[in-house]
Amino acid sequence: MTGRAKNNSKKIGGLERWKLSSQLLFVYSLAVFLPLVIIGSFLITTVSSTQKKYYSDLLAGSNDAVKQTIYEITTQIFTISDSIVYNDSLIDFLNGTYENKQEMLVAASRTTILDRYAARYAGLDGIYVYIDREDMVDYGQFHKVTDEIRGSDWYRKASEQYIPFWMAYESVDSRNTNKTWNLFMVRKMVLVGGEREAVIMIRVRDSYLASRLTNSRYTTLIAIDDQPVAFGSIKSLYGTKPEVEIDYNDPAFSYAGEVDYHGKESFVRVDTLPLSKSVNKLYLISYDTEAIGEIRSGVRLSILILLAASLLPLVILSLFTRRFTVQVKSLREEMGKASRGEYRDMKEELWGSEELAEAFKDLQKMVHDIQRIEAERYEAQIKAQNILNDQQKIEFKMLSSQINPHFLYNTLETIRMKALAAGDTEVANATRLLGKSMRYVLENTGTKDTTLQKELEHLKVYLQIQKLRFGDRVNYEITVSEGLCAEDYKMLGLLLQPVAENAIVHGLEGNESGGMVKIDVHESGEQLVIDIIDNGSGIDGEELAELKERLNSYESEDRTDSIGLYNVNRRIKLSYGSEYGVKISSEKGVGTKVSVIIPKLPKI
Repeated sequence: MTGRAKNNSKKIGGLERWKLSSQLLFVYSLAVFLPLVIIGSFLITTVSSTQKKYYSDLLAGSNDAVKQTIYEITTQIFTISDSIVYNDSLIDFLNGTYENKQEMLVAASRTTILDRYAARYAGLDGIYVYIDREDMVDYGQFHKVTDEIRGSDWYRKASEQYIPFWMAYESVDSRNTNKTWNLFMVRKMVLVGGEREAVIMIRVRDSYLASRLTNSRYTTLIAIDDQPVAFGSIKSLYGTKPEVEIDYNDPAFSYAGEVDYHGKESFVRVDTLPLSKSVNKLYLISYDTEAIGEIRSGVRLSILILLAASLLPLVILSLFTRRFTVQVKSLREEMGKASRGEYRDMKEELWGSEELAEAFKDLQKMVHDIQRIEAERYEAQIKAQNILNDQQKIEFKMLSSQINPHFLYNTLETIRMKALAAGDTEVANATRLLGKSMRYVLENTGTKDTTLQKELEHLKVYLQIQKLRFGDRVNYEITVSEGLCAEDYKMLGLLLQPVAENAIVHGLEGNESGGMVKIDVHESGEQLVIDIIDNGSGIDGEELAELKERLNSYESEDRTDSIGLYNVNRRIKLSYGSEYGVKISSEKGVGTKVSVIIPKLPKI
């Protein structure tokens, strides 16, 4: 049963049975670490998501700016192409009849419209006119359509339609050394009144696009329809196919997401730009190769901050716990010394927090109180032993003064018989009373308890003897309250006679006649009160105070009146407790009352 109770107490105790360090760690985990991890994870996720949206929005904004710029450039080039294809002087030149090659070259040199537009608009890198006529010679921007050109895809496409189109075209410089990809607009030119046809090609200046479209942060690509890249912020990407999967059938295709771009995770944005008055669509592709790295760096930094915010309090808490545990252990050791009574080995001061220091001060106070109580108890034991020794001396003196009570009792009985034989009844009665008194003393010497009834009978015998001695100077009256059976209660023997003797010897000493000693026995709650009242001379206030002080003094004194009030009071207190004993009240010239207060102890 005991083992099961212990186990249950451990289970019921729960957290309370853990060590302090474990409790603090558990509380830290619940109150700090867990909320910090939850809130931190939520904030990191939220910030990461917000940053992704932020970078995506920036990329989308950059693409929108590129779209706006491209739209502006292509629209302006289309406007220029309108001015060219409907220019009368150019048409006249292309339709003109020339007698020789020299005349054609002179006419070509006078046709300056192409040069004017190329010089006026920085975005143009060149305007070329291809005309299909046998006598045409290449001069400046004017070129004869050769079989090679006639067989090219772009020329056939231009011959078959009047709608302008855009293309990415790889061109070679005049030295035939450097090949570059450029953005071209191709448009068929209507030669009114002639049977010939011409195609103009307008090349967009790559450096101009770069100055307008290149962003130091983003990688920007421009592709026309499903053709290779016509422009890119990185030269090596020209003429390559976009790495993003594009749905060319979707006229408004758009995509934003994350891709692996050249081995680096990046944000990508693809937007479609339908070109004005053209069947082509431009695909604007922008990569942000830094955003994901920056987001992850931010996440890593946030995690490090979160870890620091978690670990720093843990380190501080651990140091505090270790310090506090050492303090508690020191306090516990001091309490252990106190419990074992090793007061001399205890420290005078405990280093630690204010609360522990206060607790140690309380412990010191408790130890001092215990030492004081032990000292008082030891002193009380010494006094009690001294009182017991005094009582034993009193009993010894009483026994020694009896001079063999059995012998005296037998002698008194012989005297009483002879007095009766001689007819002297007064002497015989006095002898009988004295013998009865001595028998009671003999029977109760060395015993602890008698009954209230026997003690009152002995007191009555004593008063009868005193009546015989002093006649009318000593009268007595014994009253027991109604309903109180004196035979039913026990008490210490030989308590009342010394008090009555004190009343006669000291109280009625000056009375020549009419002296009265009243004994009133009554109950007061759980106490029995025997009042012994005399109508003697009484005691003045100063003498009464001195008497009370002597009565309650614990000091052992060599008293000749060994059966006096002091002995009665000490015997009662030692046997029944400090709340019982003898109380005295007196008035000068009126008399004295001595109250003997004992507990109501039923006779067993």
